Order: sequence, then C-alpha cells, then structure tokens
Amino acid sequence: MSTTEKASFINEPIIQKLLLLVGVYVFSIIAVLFVESYFNKRYVVQIQEKIQNQEQKQKIDGFLRENILHLQLNFNRYASVVDPNDLSAIQKNINDLISRSHTYLDILEKGGIVSVVRNVNLPNQDEITEIIEYQPDPSEELIPQVSELKPKLNELKALSNKNAAHLTNLLYLTQTDKTALAKLANDYAAQSTEMFKHIMQLEHIISFSINKQVVYLNNSNINMVRQYNRYKYGSLAFFFLVIMAITAWLIRQVHHLIEKRKQAEANSRKLLLAVEQSPVAIIIADTQGNLEYVNRGFENSSGYSKEEAMAINRPFFLSPEVDNRFLDHVWQTLQEGRNWTGQLSNHRKDGTLFWEKVMISPVFNDNYAISNYIAIKEDVTEVKTLTESLRTSNETMRTITENLPVGVLIVNTDGEIIQFNKSAIKQMGFTSMDEARPMLQGQPAERFFVTTRQDDYTDPVSGVVVITKEEQLTVKENNIYREVLKNTIPVKLNNTNVFLEAFMDITAQKEIQKKEAESNKAKSEFLANMSHEIQTPMNGIIGATDLLTQTRLSREQQNIISIINKSGQNLLNIINDILDFSKIEAGKMKIESYPFNILSTINYLIEQMSFKSDQKGIHLISAVSETIPPIVVGDESRLIQILVNLVGNSVKFTAQGEVVIRAEVIQQMGNHITLHFAIEDSGIGIPQDKIEKIFESFTQADGSTTRKYGGTGLGTSISKMLVELMGGKIWCESPNPNFSWSKDSPGSVFHFNLPFTIEKYDAEWEQRSERFKDVMALLVDNHKTNLLLGKKILNNWGVRTCEANDEKTALEILQQYPDINLLMVDTILLEKKDFSLLIEIGQRFPKLKFIIISSDSKVSTSGSIANDHYVLQRPLKQNTLFNALDKLFAREVNKQMEMDEELFLKNIQGKRILLAEDNVINQKIAEKMLSRLGLTTIIAHNGQEAIDRIVHQGELYDLIFMDIQMPVLNGLDATRQLRSLGVGLPIVAMTANALQGDRDICINAGMDDYVGKPVKMSDLTAVLMKWLRA
Repeated sequence: MSTTEKASFINEPIIQKLLLLVGVYVFSIIAVLFVESYFNKRYVVQIQEKIQNQEQKQKIDGFLRENILHLQLNFNRYASVVDPNDLSAIQKNINDLISRSHTYLDILEKGGIVSVVRNVNLPNQDEITEIIEYQPDPSEELIPQVSELKPKLNELKALSNKNAAHLTNLLYLTQTDKTALAKLANDYAAQSTEMFKHIMQLEHIISFSINKQVVYLNNSNINMVRQYNRYKYGSLAFFFLVIMAITAWLIRQVHHLIEKRKQAEANSRKLLLAVEQSPVAIIIADTQGNLEYVNRGFENSSGYSKEEAMAINRPFFLSPEVDNRFLDHVWQTLQEGRNWTGQLSNHRKDGTLFWEKVMISPVFNDNYAISNYIAIKEDVTEVKTLTESLRTSNETMRTITENLPVGVLIVNTDGEIIQFNKSAIKQMGFTSMDEARPMLQGQPAERFFVTTRQDDYTDPVSGVVVITKEEQLTVKENNIYREVLKNTIPVKLNNTNVFLEAFMDITAQKEIQKKEAESNKAKSEFLANMSHEIQTPMNGIIGATDLLTQTRLSREQQNIISIINKSGQNLLNIINDILDFSKIEAGKMKIESYPFNILSTINYLIEQMSFKSDQKGIHLISAVSETIPPIVVGDESRLIQILVNLVGNSVKFTAQGEVVIRAEVIQQMGNHITLHFAIEDSGIGIPQDKIEKIFESFTQADGSTTRKYGGTGLGTSISKMLVELMGGKIWCESPNPNFSWSKDSPGSVFHFNLPFTIEKYDAEWEQRSERFKDVMALLVDNHKTNLLLGKKILNNWGVRTCEANDEKTALEILQQYPDINLLMVDTILLEKKDFSLLIEIGQRFPKLKFIIISSDSKVSTSGSIANDHYVLQRPLKQNTLFNALDKLFAREVNKQMEMDEELFLKNIQGKRILLAEDNVINQKIAEKMLSRLGLTTIIAHNGQEAIDRIVHQGELYDLIFMDIQMPVLNGLDATRQLRSLGVGLPIVAMTANALQGDRDICINAGMDDYVGKPVKMSDLTAVLMKWLRA
C-alpha cells in the first residue's frame, strides 16, 4: 500500500472513529493500571511495611517475654541449688538474660537489629539464627513501660547478685548459719517474686500495646483495601460507562456515516439515473474536450449512439461548422474556470438541422483543479421557431396597432408609457411621433389621464380581467380636457407583463349625457314639487270623505262617498308612484333595514289584494318555501311596494285563472341569504319584442293597454329601480311556462332576487307561541292537504292539534280529550247545512270555540251558534286565521283595551291642541277630526306663529301637530327653536312623506312622533292615546 493510499485510508471518517475507539480503550486500561500502581505504592506498600515492622516488634516483645520467663525460672532454681558451680551458672544465665532483655528493650525503644539463635531438630542443622530488625515509626507514640522496665531489670540483677552471694556463703557455713541465710534467701525469693510480678505486668502492658498497634495497622490495612476496592471498582464502573457512552456515540457516528454513505450512494444512483434519463443531452469530457460519457438524451437528440459519439470524438460534440476562433473563445472561457452558454445550430445523424442551447461548465477536483468538463445541451428548435413566429406576429400586431382608429398605449407594471400608436398621439395633441416620443416615452400615464370612474369585468371566453375606465385626458393644446373611455387588459410583450390601454374620445357623448341628466333632474324636481302640491288638496278630499263616512248618510250618499274615496285613493296611489319615481331619479330614496317575516308579508299582501282578485274570480295563491328563515332583515315596505306593483299588474291583466306568488331560497352563506320571488299569472302575456321595454318609465306593452286597463306605466319601472337599489336583479319571461299552450292567455312571470340577512332571534313568533300555549284544537276535514297545512300553521303558533276526517270521529275525540277548546271544521263535512251538529256540540261543550271554514262567501251562522265562533273563507290566509284565534282566545284583553280607549277619550275632553298648518282645507279637516274627539284646536298658520303663541304669548297647550312645509318658518326649524327654548310639549309631525328617512329627519329635529297624510281618524286616535296618556 502506497503512502497516499495509507493517508487516504487513515483519513476515512469510519477508520478515524474506530481508531478513536481503540484509543479510548487503551487509555482506560492505562488509567486503571496507573490507579492500581499508584495505590499500591502510595498506600498498600507503606502500610504493609508498617505491619511487618510491628510484627518484628511483636517478635522482639516475644523474645523479651521469653527472657523474663527464663529469668523467673532461673531465680526459682536458686532455691534448689546445692552446687556452687550450678550457682555460678544460674547467676551467669540470669545476667545474660537481663543483658539480652536490655538489648530487646533498647531496640523496642530506639530500634535496631537483633540475632536470635534457635535450636532445631533438623538432620543437618542443630540451630538457626533469626535476624530481626525493627525501626520505630516517628508517628507512633513510645511505650512508657519500656523505660520503666529497664530499672526493674537492674533491680532484679542486683537482687540476683545479692542472692547468689548469700547462697555461696550458705554453702560453706554451719547448719545454724545456713538456717539464717536460708531465711534471708527466702526473703530474696519473696522479693523477686514481687519484682517478677511487677515486671510481668509491665511486659504485659508492652505486649498489649504492641498487639494493639498490630491490630490497628491490620484494620487500617483492611479499611484501606476496602476503600481502594471501592475507588477501584468505582473507577472501573466510571471508565466502563464512559467507554460505553463513547462507544455508543462512536457507533452512532459510524452508523450515521454509513447511512450518509448509503444516502450518497443512493443519491449518486439517482443522479446517474436522472442524468441518464434526462430529456436534455448531457456530455462529460476530459480536459481536452474528448467525450467520456453521453446520456440517453444525447442519443435521442443527435441520433448517435454512445459508441458512435465516442468514435467521432468532436470537442463537446459541437457542430463541425463551428470555426476555430469561436472554439478558441470557448476554450479560453472554460480554462479560466467560467461557464460558457450559448445557442448553436447542429446536425443530427440523419443530417437534419436543429438548434440547441449549450451550457459548458468546468468540474473541479479536491485540489480545485479542472478535472473534467460537463456540457448540457437542450433542443430549442421549437422555441426558436416559436420565437421567430412571435416576432413576426409582433411585427404584424405593431402594424395593426399603428393603424387603429383608437388610441393605444403600452404601459409597464410601474405605469410608465413604453409604446403608443399614431391615434394616441393625435388624441393627446401631438402632431408627429418625433414630437410625442420625448414627451411620452417613460412618462407615467397618470400624468395625462385622471380616472373618474372604473369598472372591472372578466371576459367569459379568455378569462382575462378587463378594466373599463372613464378618464379625463389633458391635451397638450391649451391644456384642455377631453373625456375618454379606456379599456385596459394585461398582455405579454417580449415575455414581459405589460398593460394594453385602448382609449377613444367620448367628449361629445358626455356632453349629450350631461344635458340629458340635467333635463331628467329638472323633470324629477318638477314632478316632486307637483306631487307635493297635488297631495295637499288630496289630503283634504280623503280626510273629508273619511269624516262624511262617520255621519248619517243615505245609501245613495254612501255610494257617492265610496266612489269619491276610492277615486281619491287611486289618484293618491298614482301621485305616490310619481313621487317615488322622482325620488329614485333624484337619488333621495333610502333603503332601510329592519327584521320582518316574509310569510307574514306575503299573507298581508294577499289579504290586501284579495278584494280585487275575488271581484274578477281569480285565485290568488301563496307558495312560500319552508326553507325561508322566519325572520329576515331588509326593507319590508319596499318589498311590499314591489310585490303590490307586480301582483297588481298580474291581477289587472289576468281575466281568469290564477296569480301565484312564489318565494324560495336560492343562496345562503352564513347569515346572508338571497331569496327568489316569482309572480306568475295566466294573463294576456307580453310580446317578445316588448319584454325589454316593460321596465322602461311611462311605458306599457302598447297604447291600447293603457286605454283598456289604465295605469301610468310606472309600476314595473319603480319596481326595477327599487330592486336594484336593494342590491337585487329583476327580469321577466313570457309566456308563462305553465300556460304557454294558450294563445289567448299565455301568461307571464316576473322574477326578482333580493339579498337579506338572517335574524336569529324571533320575538314575534315566541310571543305567538306563548299566546296560544293553552289552546288545543281539533281539525275536522276530509282533505289531507288542508289538514296538513292547518296543523302545521297551528303548531308553529304553539297550538296542540289532533285531527278527524268525519263527524263521527270528531265526536269521539271530543269525548276522549276534554282539554280540546277549539273545533276547526270545514262546512263540506257537515251533512246538514243549518249547523245543527255544531249547535248540538256547542251545547254539550259550552267552553268549546269554533272556527268554521267555507268556500262559500255567503255562509252565515245568523247567531244560531251560542259558542264563540268565526266563519273564515277559503283560501285560508294565515293572518286571517291568526286574527280569529287572537280574538277568540284574547277577547277579554280586547274588551279591556276597548274600555281603556273609552276611558281615555273621556279623560281628554277639552284638552288644548295647537295645529301648525298653512293649508286652509287641511286645517278644517284636522280641526273637525280633533273636535269629534272632544279636543279644543287652535290654528297657527306657520311655524313662527306657533312659537309666538307658546313662547311670547304664553298660551298653554297639551300637544302640537306640526306640518313640515310652511311659509315664514317650516315645521323642522320651528321644532328646533322650541326645543332650544326649553319647550317640552309633545310635537307630532303631520307629513305626506311617511318614509323611514323622512321620519328620522323629523325625530332628529326634536319631534316626538309623526302621522302621515292624508290623516285617518284611527291614526290620529292612536297618536293621541300614546302622547296624551303619558
């Protein structure tokens, strides 16, 4: 293995990790051995030496004890000695033993070496010599008994000498003298015994101290070994854990490296597959440009196989037609380490020409030297062809744009002008391109155009958002302005997002529109003023007829008054239409928002329109979807106005058949809902060529229609305006799909959609449910649909229900359920038309109330039924049914209300009313109505006169009726002045403008309430009860 290979091997990350692991193992072993050796040297060897030294000391002590015992034996031999020679031997032994004991004591005290000869019974040896060395430990305390024992031994030696001398003399004396000396020897023996006793005590203490030190050292050694073992095993455990942790970390690192290498190998395979399967041609060449690798994309684009390409071996397989200077430029760029990119033509194997986009990049090795080149070649023949086609198309488009009769600007995303045509510079006041270019090129378009109106819409075919603007163009000549209509659409120019703005001069059309608008405004103001002027005498006519109806009149007079009243109401409706039309055109119509019930609204409409439909024999049908929420928020009064106009037209133009009012939900998002209304009829229909004009003002299908049916032609026009004001859409279709087969009565359908919001809380329906919670009704009808409809209506109002299909079943249910307090029966089921069955039931169940339903308008009970009852006609209307239930089960409340009203009218007699009104007729009508209620009326002809009477003259009044439009000082300003002066009287407006917006103006001016003109007696009474009671 070469040096480079060894270095590469060692630099491998996995090998480095393994070497690190081996190093950790070796370090751990060395660390453990070091700890072991250090402990042995530092602690174990030292303490072993101390123990060994103490054991030597213990041996010397043993020899000392052995000597003392021998001394005691020799002393004891004194008593039995008979031979002088033996006596000398004993004395010599004693002296030797004492001398040796001193030696032992000196070693015990100061240390030293002693040789001890021991007799042995060995074949070749009779004795052995044991050398004992003891060195005192400086840290060890001296044994004081060693020092005490030396003088005792000396005393013992002296005693021995004395005893030996006496015994020697004793051997040579007479028997008498021997007795005296023997006595003396016995004394010496007694003294030696005491001395030996004391010496042995000291020796025992010495021996105990030495043994104690030996035991202490042994215990210390044991403890030290135990502590060492703890340290050693702890260290081993620590090193083991460290090694395991490092091993685990290294294993993870190795695993991570292996995974990375696998991932790199997988990525390399993916890269190789991606390169091989890439749709673009990829070439790898050496530093001389010779091919080393080509992919499948190269084979597909060039037609050459890999082997053929290698054999041809052109530099980067560029076209052979490329000249040498170009190749030198490419080589210079690449050798400088830069990329080269360009588009070149080349030839396939079959000789066909194609264009390719070529990018050649150098590949650097680890030493940052170029090792190879990679070339990526993409076939761009189609793009090249498309670019040429687009360039030609742009040239054609530029030619067309230059010659368009409308002005065209190309504006970039920053709003700067980058191109323009001849018509544009002409409309902008320039005479030539040379004059316009420095003034327009790169300038913001908004410098010349000011937007006055803008609309956006999406083209249904292309999906492009087109912006339509009306703008003012500042013309260079005299800085005059021109009105232009401009369309702006996003386009691409040379692959850049720009806007194409096409505009044309509409100054002349705007002037015409302005004049028409001024004319229409003048007409609307005239109509509004005329309508108000007409309403004033109409108020007098209708008020007077209302008063006359309350007087004693003959039948003929009543008929005449009825005709006058009806004609006046019709005329008032026409005037109201004109007033509404003029308000809408003048932009003064306001749409209100408040909660109401759609079903109740349509039922109210049917109730109001049923008189006309019944006269003509037309069925007026309500078809309201159950999915419509109970309460919605919107302008109910305008909805009613739209429906009255459309339903009125349908009734007017229908001779026979039916008019159906449909309502359903078509869209709901959160609490926003869109309702679809349709008024279907079986009338004369509308010709196809007249449908578009049906919503135009003052227009009907043809002139004969006006002559035959009457009307102003404003109904549909006002309905359209109101629908659009409310954010909806209206349209018409004719013939009616249900009657398209009929030539004489094809019918028509008026559709409109309106948005509303949903009101979750329904207080009115809660009150209805509470009002009839104690009512239990029995419905008797053999018509399944009628039963289902009746049951559903009653259940919605909180009424409990049960049903029967015939008289017999009804009687059985009444007997079975005594809680039933309402019987609702259709006259078709009654076998006898004289109500005898109901009379009988009423007698059996006195508390039972009846609602009798009949299709015959002439049916009457003529008072034959004693129980409370109502007769209702089909088609059954919910409002009519509700009112009947309300009167049947709330009669006591109604009676109390009637008594309250009578008491109120009695209490207000003689109260003073100030009437501020400038019109004499209206003064008389109002004064007459108030006098009938027993009130005293004082007239003020304008607002200033009213202020003078109250403030300056100090007149006292209980209530003020204030007209709005009066000379000198109008009602609103008069009210403001009165309030500013601290007048707190109730002030009620009397105005013909009973719209919510007009009412709000009155309230904001300081008025307390309002009553609409023409004033009706019932409305006047209600207002008086409200404010005079307070």
